[in-house]
Amino acid sequence: MKGVIRKLTNLSLVSVAMLGPVLTLPQGALALTEQEILQKLNTVPVFLIVNGEGQSLTASVNNEETDIQVPIVFISSDEAEAFLDQAEEEQSELAAEAQIAVLPLSEVYEEASVQLEGAESLVYIPSSESVTQATELVDREIQGVPLFAAVDLENDQYLLTGNNTLPMFFSLQDLQSQLSNLIANNPDLEDSIGVEVVSFEAILSNLDSDDPDLNQFLELIQFVPASQTLEYLQSPQPAGGQGQ
Repeated sequence: MKGVIRKLTNLSLVSVAMLGPVLTLPQGALALTEQEILQKLNTVPVFLIVNGEGQSLTASVNNEETDIQVPIVFISSDEAEAFLDQAEEEQSELAAEAQIAVLPLSEVYEEASVQLEGAESLVYIPSSESVTQATELVDREIQGVPLFAAVDLENDQYLLTGNNTLPMFFSLQDLQSQLSNLIANNPDLEDSIGVEVVSFEAILSNLDSDDPDLNQFLELIQFVPASQTLEYLQSPQPAGGQGQ
């Protein structure tokens, strides 16, 4: 995880102003509190497949030589719907009463923290498109859910927004749209801005870190849901097709 920590610059993704040369953070940043972690995750909608009794679809994972059942968490509505479509095609018993439930990740995280080792113990299903794009960017196989962040290639620094947050996008297209606006007004920046791929699971597993340097990095992160996800949430859903 420390490999993704970089010096941070205040070059805004939404304005051309340089708000300062290098962001100065207080030394010895404290670990994120449980409330701070939940606030960060509250902005991330996730999708679960649930039965008529509200029980979520689970997967068996090995934990200290013991198999346990953990919820399957879909990051993309498309992947959750595709799973249900396949279940119907295969005439699975699950398909008869299954539906998609939408929850903020903070709720899933809080429950997992009580019942399991932590939210990183859950099984996260990324958008297949995001995995393909991330694999092409880093030229290696991607494990887990990819997040995309903008970086200053010349100075090896992450780029922050004007309000000193570090956006990490679940959608590469959404990040590229932000960068296109910036580059359109600053053509000379085109060759100096790149994209870094970070593992969402790695971020989650370190949210309660007691490493001061890592905490400085985590405090700045703002998760940005895919615009496709937000559009799904705003669109009318078929009766019985979405639960809360």
